[in-house]
Amino acid sequence: MTNNGAADAPAALLERTPIRIDDLLQNGQGVGRAGDLVTFVTGALPGERARVAVDALKKTYASTHAVEIVERSPDRVESVCPVFPRCGGCQTLHLRYAAQLEWKRGMVREALARLGGLSVEVEPSVTAPLIEGTRYRNKVSLVAQASPKKGAIGFYEARSHHIVPVSACPVVLPWLDDTIAAMARFVARPRPALAQLRHVVVRSGLAHSTLVVCLCTGGRSPALAAIVAELRAAIKDVSGIVESYDPASANAIFGRQTVTHWGSPETVENVGDTTFRFGITSFFQINTAVLERIAETIASELHGAGRVVDLYCGVGTFAVILARNGTAVTGVESSLRSVEEAAVNAARNGATTAAFECANVADAVTGQRGRTLLEGADAVILDPPRRGCDAAVLHALAGARVPRIEYVSCNPATLSRDARLLVDAGYSVGRVIPFDMFPFTGHVEVLAQFTRPRSGP
Repeated sequence: MTNNGAADAPAALLERTPIRIDDLLQNGQGVGRAGDLVTFVTGALPGERARVAVDALKKTYASTHAVEIVERSPDRVESVCPVFPRCGGCQTLHLRYAAQLEWKRGMVREALARLGGLSVEVEPSVTAPLIEGTRYRNKVSLVAQASPKKGAIGFYEARSHHIVPVSACPVVLPWLDDTIAAMARFVARPRPALAQLRHVVVRSGLAHSTLVVCLCTGGRSPALAAIVAELRAAIKDVSGIVESYDPASANAIFGRQTVTHWGSPETVENVGDTTFRFGITSFFQINTAVLERIAETIASELHGAGRVVDLYCGVGTFAVILARNGTAVTGVESSLRSVEEAAVNAARNGATTAAFECANVADAVTGQRGRTLLEGADAVILDPPRRGCDAAVLHALAGARVPRIEYVSCNPATLSRDARLLVDAGYSVGRVIPFDMFPFTGHVEVLAQFTRPRSGP
């Protein structure tokens, strides 16, 4: 515990008096008060009273963890994971799933109101069936800890860089759980070839047609080639073994270089009746069933659109699905690898009205180039990274009077900021739909729709 001088609420008082929990943060911490001191409580839920142990004490707040739940929330359930909440991968395995959905709906509503100044109706959170009650993830990224004696794989402990070793995970697809167990056994045995191993990433399609394992190393490790046969024997149904090396920073998982040691580096995934192929380092959503629901919603809303521009298009998911229905779509993406994969996906699916270009999105939509791209577009799809859209992108869409925007966001805060800018530029907010892309976490995917007339003020 650290103490920065909270004289009015010393640690002893905090630990003696149960704390009433009033709110739940995105990181899964309950929020209460001890006098004027805001108290963050790991392991406690709204409506509960908890006795706590103090982890850090500051002048205006305390970080604590629950040691006893004095009054229990009716929404509390028993976690199915032995390392929860120490592992930082999940935040709400102790919260009834229906309550998680309502919490995320409220999270979106509150962000739009507080950060965007927008009072809008937020629809109930959309989910999809969970396999065995908790499983949905088609990808898992594990931290690797090489050791001359015994290595380990796992996840970072919440709010730290300490590794929590694991040999199973209850939220991944069942066959990925088998792979985690196999990799845990494989890494545990000392091997000089794994000396530079930093991460292990495993990805599969929902239909389990492919299973790709990526070993992420600090630098190219030629010795890995010597253990590929052993790795193939250890992992059931593996379809590709890849090495990614030369990371751009200490926090990066994938490196700037990739080499395939065996098999195919591609994952095959079906979204409805459309098939996509992409490399393990390319972005693709980790919850295929929910991605299908988002794609179905966008396709329904844009039914009959003659021309659509898909910005931040990735490997072409929305563009290819719309083009298969006859819409002319231009996708823009800054990753050359993803653009190449998008073009191949379009060709394989007979989506002849889809075209793709590699460009920074802000560059693509501004100036004369942007006017040409956006002229006559019936709608634009936005699916930016967590930081949201550059203001220049939104100003360009407003300047071109694009009549409809379908905005897919993984961050309610930046969505709210961008929504405010669009409303100020003359757009009206339509449907706002949270999708539970990431069950048992504080993350939520949102589809927000904006409209304006093609002409007028």
